[in-house]
Amino acid sequence: MACPITVTKFVGTVSLGLLTGLSYSTAAITVPALKLLPTSTTASRSLNEVKRLGRKHALNLAGLANTCLTFAYCISPARRKHPYLLWMGATTVLASYGLDLWFNRQVGIKQWACGAVQDATGLALCSKSAAKKDDDLVVVEAEEDVNGEMVQREMDKERRLHRARAWLSGAAFSMGIVGLWGDRS
Repeated sequence: MACPITVTKFVGTVSLGLLTGLSYSTAAITVPALKLLPTSTTASRSLNEVKRLGRKHALNLAGLANTCLTFAYCISPARRKHPYLLWMGATTVLASYGLDLWFNRQVGIKQWACGAVQDATGLALCSKSAAKKDDDLVVVEAEEDVNGEMVQREMDKERRLHRARAWLSGAAFSMGIVGLWGDRS
């Protein structure tokens, strides 16, 4: 039977591998494919959905990895408390929450935190004013005139975010592989 400490390290490392793959595929495949859409309106809508889902899955995978790694470090006996678990956790926090905050710093910390919690869990912590039906119509009309250059800039920004996230989470994943390899006895 496998040791619970090893299992939690393994689950945390696999979560980091999935986070790395998610970020890489978003940066290398998904966002460039959005440039092929025929109109800037459909590209903008698709990009917003990619951003929402990418953020949701990245934050969930990072949370799972950090929970597993912190748990493994806390329950390990003194001779098996390896600092690589803390380094992996710190790198994961930087790759997920840190980069997400950095690339969305223009919205402010409070709005960023509310958006991150809402995207990751589906819970709305910040109250938004209820929009009337007339306001909804104005928003729909405004979406019809989406500037293609702004959409292009948003795509480039999202691609840079996921590239940086892939590199940092890949570094944490590599630490996990080396750490698991060194733990075997």
